[in-house]
Amino acid sequence: MQLDLNRISAQVDEPLERLSQSLTLVQGALHKLKQHILDHGFHDPLEEIFFFKKVKPAFYCHMIYATEIYTIETGLPLADKQKERIFIEDELKYLDRYLNKYAFQYHYYKFNATELDLLYFTRNIKGQSLLVPNVPDLDPDFSTACDYLFSKFKAFDMLKEWLHAKMAGINEINMIGAGNRSDGVPSDLQWTGDRINLAELGYALYFTGQLNNGTAGVAQIFRWLEDKLKVNIGVPAKRFAEISARKRLSRTKYIDEMKDSILRKLDNEEGFNPTNR
Repeated sequence: MQLDLNRISAQVDEPLERLSQSLTLVQGALHKLKQHILDHGFHDPLEEIFFFKKVKPAFYCHMIYATEIYTIETGLPLADKQKERIFIEDELKYLDRYLNKYAFQYHYYKFNATELDLLYFTRNIKGQSLLVPNVPDLDPDFSTACDYLFSKFKAFDMLKEWLHAKMAGINEINMIGAGNRSDGVPSDLQWTGDRINLAELGYALYFTGQLNNGTAGVAQIFRWLEDKLKVNIGVPAKRFAEISARKRLSRTKYIDEMKDSILRKLDNEEGFNPTNR
């Protein structure tokens, strides 16, 4: 599922289509998980706790994350960096307010506490407790008091990382005016290839130290490329994980293609004209 989500993120640019494909993928995986649980059950409470505390949230969080990313991406005022900064700050404040609302449970989640696991992560627990949060009514056969909340905590931590990376890029980019520069050089070029290819290029620039005498950070490079080429690349660490996880493809697939295309031109002297730019 994670590999397929990475592929969707890299190849699908339209936000609504990306959301639709992501939700369909995660819902399908959750359906398989539920059917497995209904068919086989759990051997003991510890196994049930582990599933609803760790396993299910690792899947369900991607439904929440994909929905939140869609909402943010479609609301970002990209034409105005100051407004974009304020928008992201407001989103971060919203996440903090939500986490503060469930501060006890969030600390329980962050510190991996176990004292209330039986109450929080086993089904059909009877009785009321002030320590049990109010959450949406969920499927009693496939939900516990806190698995939804832990899914949301995990999604919101991922979302905060994404928002902070976006904010870092905005703060580090030296903006230039829109449209064409006074020297006639166009500034309205747009990246139309796969975003994972641009991520590969961004890491190549970073590791070879080609920008600012090697002092430019990878987040700064990603945000600079995003701004200049009008594309959302994503969180650098997640992109690097996608590149590292390649099995059937070369890990430097795009850079290899760049090298091969240049060599083909050089080998065909008649076809190589350095004045054609």
